[in-house]
Amino acid sequence: MRYADLLGDLTIDCKDNGVCFQVKDRLDKIKSLLKGSLYELIEEGDLSLVYAKADVTPEEYKTLLSTHIDCVYSRCFSEEIDERYWIGTFDNSATNAAVIDLMLQGVLDDSVLITFTGDEEKDTKGAVEVMRYLSGLSCEIDHVVVLDVTNEGWEDEAMFTIENDRGFDILAGFQIVSLLQESGYPCNFLHKAEPDETWEYGKGLPGLLPPIPCLSLCLPVDGDMHGEAGVRLRKNSIPAYQAILMRLANVLFT
Repeated sequence: MRYADLLGDLTIDCKDNGVCFQVKDRLDKIKSLLKGSLYELIEEGDLSLVYAKADVTPEEYKTLLSTHIDCVYSRCFSEEIDERYWIGTFDNSATNAAVIDLMLQGVLDDSVLITFTGDEEKDTKGAVEVMRYLSGLSCEIDHVVVLDVTNEGWEDEAMFTIENDRGFDILAGFQIVSLLQESGYPCNFLHKAEPDETWEYGKGLPGLLPPIPCLSLCLPVDGDMHGEAGVRLRKNSIPAYQAILMRLANVLFT
């Protein structure tokens, strides 16, 4: 199954009340898609799913990919406009599909954890729940990559944006810039953008988990991201987005 199919399958409803998921269509679809894959569900919280490759010990976990699955739409849809665009309610099924595609291909490093979170649209309690889980493991997460859609970079025809980078030292910053340059793809860099899960991962949990270096890797879309009319998504941005996602997921900055 390739990205286009996954995008259609995952652009379905998923809602929570800030305490637990109430509409679970997308959550259940993710479980179904990953059943029998290289990945196992290692934690299911009230507002999150956490996946890791089977038979990998917690000591090996180094990178966390976080993509929210809650949405605000009253009706979810995905349509192909032409050879260049999709249109649909893609916040945040567009990046859910991107990372699940990579998981099914088996191209992410064994050290990568993937979490699908709720409550991102309100209080980001899904990310907090994930950090509480991590605090009980014998692992040391090197960095978090938050996946989301954005209106930034669309007019510049950027293939992706890097937003809300937090906690990286100078050497890691140099490595990130080098990865972007080596990719050869047009991208935008916004040190400070709209609030997202990086605001939680970058703080950590006092007394439980130190702040984690993090950034958002976003897919540019055109339109009101929360609007019922949906947004346009460029088809040619997906290979570039997935390529840089793999690089950022598989690299270590320590």
